[in-house]
Amino acid sequence: MGSSSKNIEQAQECCYLEWMILQSQRIPELKQLLAQRRSHGDEDNDNKLRELTGKIIGDFKNYAAKRADLAHRCSSNYYAPTWNSPLENALIWMGGCRPSSFFRLVYALCGSQTEIRVTQFLRNIDGYESS
Repeated sequence: MGSSSKNIEQAQECCYLEWMILQSQRIPELKQLLAQRRSHGDEDNDNKLRELTGKIIGDFKNYAAKRADLAHRCSSNYYAPTWNSPLENALIWMGGCRPSSFFRLVYALCGSQTEIRVTQFLRNIDGYESS
């Protein structure tokens, strides 16, 4: 069990590092295009900026999808990744990214039906029939 948990943790860290490498490659390109836009302001540059922005957003979507897939196997690292420094984890929490925030979001999206469904689910687990 410990080995499996360690493998998931390594996969999550690898996923994060891959995304950070992509970001470090995209940032200089973005800065260069922004500097060119300020000096030239041509339409071709705007198209390149849109394309690059699309790539960056796509990179983030891929990262989020991989991270969500890995979170199904081990969710604790989703809230406080072990590869972050204690300061980074503290900033995540101070910034409002807490597990309770996710629960509140799910509750808000699902509405009050969540309580009814959870109660019915728990009754079914306990062997009681829901009426």
